[in-house]
Amino acid sequence: MILLQEEGSLAAGKVALQFVGFLPFFAIYGALGFYFLVLRRTAGLPADTEAFAAAARRASWIGFAGSVLLLVMTFRAMSNGRSGPQITIQVVCGVLLCAAFALWRLRGFWALGAVVAVALALRNVVTGRWASLVNPLHVTAASLWIGSLLVLVVAGLPAVLRGSVPPEGREGLVAEMVSRFSNLALGAAALLGVTGVITAWRHLKFVAALWTTPYGWAFDVKLCLVLIVAAIGGWNWRRMRPHLGAEGAAHELQRSATRELLFAGLVLVVTAVLVSLPTPELPS
Repeated sequence: MILLQEEGSLAAGKVALQFVGFLPFFAIYGALGFYFLVLRRTAGLPADTEAFAAAARRASWIGFAGSVLLLVMTFRAMSNGRSGPQITIQVVCGVLLCAAFALWRLRGFWALGAVVAVALALRNVVTGRWASLVNPLHVTAASLWIGSLLVLVVAGLPAVLRGSVPPEGREGLVAEMVSRFSNLALGAAALLGVTGVITAWRHLKFVAALWTTPYGWAFDVKLCLVLIVAAIGGWNWRRMRPHLGAEGAAHELQRSATRELLFAGLVLVVTAVLVSLPTPELPS
């Protein structure tokens, strides 16, 4: 995560910068998660089909845009005095990711992007403090879940539903892609939950902070929104997914997934507020 902490009261510009700082990770990990764990594993979409190529191309555009934004935000942090090995790693990773997504058609460049993304997630290991890995892993988990859902909605589903796939085969392909995404989402959500609990415990410091401090209030709002996102995702998994294959079910799932993304966007806004607030101090 690129944190641009400044002195003074909470301001809209500060929150906006924090929000924009999250977006590169959602785009990068979303594109890679979708490509490797959803698209490539969908048996009915071999790499030589037009639908596969269209979905991969759109995913690469999203990943490339995220990589460029990562570089922009990193250079902005450097202009504000940030330096050190973590910043250097972010610059190198940003450049390599731009190349990987731009050259997505060439053999091996998606794999290069995946390797670089792992290095980006583990960049804080250079500090020598394992606890510093928690926040980046938390962002990575959220990005794999919600970012991959975003790419599925804007790249994967349109490539199947409005592409060259025969009408009689579209619903089945959508069902398989959603099944692949569900496995990804469950794994990412588990990591998100573990790292979220650790992060909350480290920052809140005492239970009463949940209802006695601005940080705690913002955390409560975030938690409620996360539960809503999880509930919508659970609804899609338990109630919508079994009906996939029937006519019209894929379009209904697409609308429901869009609602999930809207609430996830609100989670990001509240998270931007949260990381802009001072963490609670232990009572004396």
